[in-house]
Amino acid sequence: MANMFINKRKAKTTIKVFVFAFALIFVTSCSSSKNDNREHEKLVKTSVAEELSSIKEKSFPAIIEEAEEVKLAFRVAGPIYKIHVKEGQYVKKGRLIAEMDSRDYVVQKSAAEAQALQLKSEFERVEELKNRNSVSENDYEKMKAGKEMAEAKYKNTVDQLNDTKLYAPFSGYITEVMFKNGELVNHGTPIVSLVDVSLLKVVIDVPASMYIKKNAITNIECTQENIQNETFPLTLYSNNIKANNNGLYKLYLYHSPRAGSKLAPGMNVSVNISFKAYEAPIVSIPVTAIFEKNGNSFVWVVDNNVVKSRQIETNNLIANGHIGITHGLKSGEQVVTAGLHLLIENETVRVVAPKSKTNIGNLL
Repeated sequence: MANMFINKRKAKTTIKVFVFAFALIFVTSCSSSKNDNREHEKLVKTSVAEELSSIKEKSFPAIIEEAEEVKLAFRVAGPIYKIHVKEGQYVKKGRLIAEMDSRDYVVQKSAAEAQALQLKSEFERVEELKNRNSVSENDYEKMKAGKEMAEAKYKNTVDQLNDTKLYAPFSGYITEVMFKNGELVNHGTPIVSLVDVSLLKVVIDVPASMYIKKNAITNIECTQENIQNETFPLTLYSNNIKANNNGLYKLYLYHSPRAGSKLAPGMNVSVNISFKAYEAPIVSIPVTAIFEKNGNSFVWVVDNNVVKSRQIETNNLIANGHIGITHGLKSGEQVVTAGLHLLIENETVRVVAPKSKTNIGNLL
């Protein structure tokens, strides 16, 4: 009886061992099958589509110019009585710049005034006689013409006397004084040079590619290498519609300097123009991610480790081997960049992890 109990116990133990061994073989087989499938999955390198900024920037060299420079001159001739300004001096609009010895013009004015008054009095008497029909029409017209000529001569002498003083037509800086007190000058001879710096001009030459984008400009500013950490806003106010001999178009800009501005005429600056390069959003991917099929451009998009082909529309080449995509891809989508012709639709792949920029040689 005891032997039967022992045999039954041994049989149960043998069955348990057999079941455990079978289960272990099954699990190992399944695991091995999964590993085999993983080993047969293609390894692919990928890149993520990145949205490009629609705003681009280009720079052009330029020189700051004054808005206006004039040579101030008397409209009459004579000796200079006094020059009231010095070189480098800032003057406001209407300031007396210089005056001429006016003695001769005072005498001319007095003589012309006396003649005008005399002819006016005579004309009034003739006019009274005309009203009584005691003078001919011809005599009346002659007297009227003589009076008007005398009045015009008097007005001219008044203007000449006023022109013996020279005033600033706008606010600005005196950059040059050409004569000294007492020197004799002719009418129209420049006495001083006055520059207007309330506005500063900047003229740049741009290629046709920039010229046709002038309406897409979003911002213009300039920098000066000796003025650190400061930019100066510019405004486009005009342009040449015809290119010069070098095929470049002139754009005319101006800057309204703030109080204490460090910019001055003659300085070299770099003009930075920001403009909208694309109307619609554009993403960028490596050129190596594109393959041709039936005359169209495609990419392999990886979604949950499955590749699917997708038709795209491309734009211009971009730096560093990338190209713009205008249709078919969104920012953040993952595309295959190598072994494109070895893939098939809806194939499961394994994405190769990108090399770390900080773990050189993958040693960590």
